[in-house]
Amino acid sequence: MKKIIIGSIITVLAVGWFMLAQGGDKPNPDKPESAVKRTKFLMDTYCTIQVPGTPATVDKIINAAFDRMEEIDRKFNILNPASPLYRFNNEGAPITDTEIINIITIAQEISKESGGAFDITVEPLVKLWGFFSDNPHLPQKADIENALKKVGYQHIIIKDGQVTKDLPDLHIDLGAIAKGYGLSETVKVLKNQGAKAALIEAGGQVYGFGAIKGKPWMVGIRNPRSSGVIAGMGIADLSISTSGDYERFFEQDGIRYHHILDPQTGYPARGLMSLSVLMQDPTLADGWSTALFVMGPEKAMKLAQSKSDIQIIVVNDRGEISSSAGLDSSLKR
Repeated sequence: MKKIIIGSIITVLAVGWFMLAQGGDKPNPDKPESAVKRTKFLMDTYCTIQVPGTPATVDKIINAAFDRMEEIDRKFNILNPASPLYRFNNEGAPITDTEIINIITIAQEISKESGGAFDITVEPLVKLWGFFSDNPHLPQKADIENALKKVGYQHIIIKDGQVTKDLPDLHIDLGAIAKGYGLSETVKVLKNQGAKAALIEAGGQVYGFGAIKGKPWMVGIRNPRSSGVIAGMGIADLSISTSGDYERFFEQDGIRYHHILDPQTGYPARGLMSLSVLMQDPTLADGWSTALFVMGPEKAMKLAQSKSDIQIIVVNDRGEISSSAGLDSSLKR
């Protein structure tokens, strides 16, 4: 028997992080220190921007930020015929757009450093499993093996200002890193427009800068198996990205199959319920949260402990919570 949990509004809204109230007060738009909150559905998720102020003073700033996010959404959408990614995937046309090439380059670096745990060419596997359709299902082993023949970041060639491929069936999907880039660009727009503080959320990723009512923005990590949060902390000029097995999944014969696939096996990664990455760069945080989730708890913790710019919070498949050494004093549990 198969139980499907996928794409519901509640699931999307709850992915990764909840915003925790500041001092228990309800937002008051008449007070300058209160935050104006606006939400739009972009990049296949709900994106929320909060900026301290009144609608009259900050709506223009927020709208400019959403405009930039919409621009990124159109360009990076592999279903948009006008996107260079669509033409690359379906027509074999080289990618010459500098912005997209820069993100592909970052993705390739994460792929190499993670030993292939992160791979922007897994689209044939995701499509086979049907996680973004109305009928996710367990594929036949032979079909998975055939799909794996079309996967491999090493088949992407970046040279002479363009991206090409040496495998005709290779498809690129930047969904596992584009939301982070969208946050990064949103932050730039907000700051350029004069915002002194903001909290931006896109699916399982959040970035906060400045302060609200004189205090850091407070966020909490969702409990992957029940309501509430497992830990919280204040953030300033920091991005937190969470990957979890609870966003898109189905259960069959008592086994949970989720959408975070191991590019080397073709099956959902095992060992974790959720993994959160804390980094200053939202783009890197987005990519690394997927890579480290696929790597599993032991390898993920070892890598995080070896890098000064990455901190992680892990919930393993037994529900046990651990964090890298640099976070021990920051978390509130």
